[in-house]
Amino acid sequence: MTLSLEELTLALTRLQERVETLELELASLRGRDLSPSTQLARRNAERLAEEVRRRRESTPEPEDDTDIDLLIDRLHDLALENGP
Repeated sequence: MTLSLEELTLALTRLQERVETLELELASLRGRDLSPSTQLARRNAERLAEEVRRRRESTPEPEDDTDIDLLIDRLHDLALENGP
């Protein structure tokens, strides 16, 4: 099967458009096009999760900081609800 130069050009143009579409989809999945507030919510959720882990690892008796842990857990849940 031999394609003409015009057919090859058209096929190449379609491939380029498809690649651009896939790049946009990939960027969306990676979160590059997220709003600043959504990006901040994601980072805050990660920080809150890290703080919860840190407190659980550093506190010898978990019940000592129950109120603080519950507050951090709630803030973490709220951050995730407002996230992506």
